[in-house]
Amino acid sequence: MSEGEINSEIKAEEAPFIPSEPNPFWKKNAEKIVGESISSIEDTAKQFVTINGVLQGIYFHAIAFSDMKNTSFHSVLIYASPLVLWFLSLFFAVLVLFRNKYNININSSKISKKCFEKIVTGKYRLLWISGIFLVLSFAALIIAFLRYLSMV
Repeated sequence: MSEGEINSEIKAEEAPFIPSEPNPFWKKNAEKIVGESISSIEDTAKQFVTINGVLQGIYFHAIAFSDMKNTSFHSVLIYASPLVLWFLSLFFAVLVLFRNKYNININSSKISKKCFEKIVTGKYRLLWISGIFLVLSFAALIIAFLRYLSMV
């Protein structure tokens, strides 16, 4: 046997490359994650709107019934900062819920994918900003609470 015949026999004996099939569970899971991503972001935004509304209502009534008439401007800023931060958090959470008009070609999967990614990225960014303001509001609330305790 010549070298060429040996090489051809080795190549003939090699198993053909067969790509592995994706695990059906993970494929379904990925489809579910992608399919529900926008609605889950919007659900979280709705929860942020509820949390902000409740916190603003409770805090505003607590401030309204307190004796802040003779406090300095600096103190008023400290006490108002949680309200301002909650308002900003509420504003960005509501922006997540706004519907926009998107020009999409349903016959092009590439354009559809880009549009979907743009929607998800935009909503996620707004939700993230809302969450940052919500966290900062708790820091401001702690500062206002400590300020109130030092005044009592």
